[in-house]
Amino acid sequence: MAVAQRTERGIALEELGGIRERVTVRRDQRATRSSWPFHQLGTFITYKAQRAGVPAVQVDAAYTSQRCPRCGNTERANRPARDQFCCRRCGLAGPADVVAGVNVRDRARSAWVFVNMPQPA
Repeated sequence: MAVAQRTERGIALEELGGIRERVTVRRDQRATRSSWPFHQLGTFITYKAQRAGVPAVQVDAAYTSQRCPRCGNTERANRPARDQFCCRRCGLAGPADVVAGVNVRDRARSAWVFVNMPQPA
């Protein structure tokens, strides 16, 4: 929060609503899954961001870890391993979490334009 405030930047979060229904886990992991506090975490971050005067926006999380930020190619094969990303079209490679973060940032930038667009006269 302090870095975003100091650098006059915003915070982008993935909207993770419905993740419990989309994720399948083994029986012994069900209790852990049902206690994931995604909504609460998002609420806390948004509240603290508003208090600090830092803009915060939530974006759709769909395919952020499968989409190439360079060429836009989206497919499961771009994730050959859980932690790795390698675009099948242009060859961009790197840690999957970093690539997903870039996609979240790009979606937030696009959303921010619409949120702050002046009303037509």
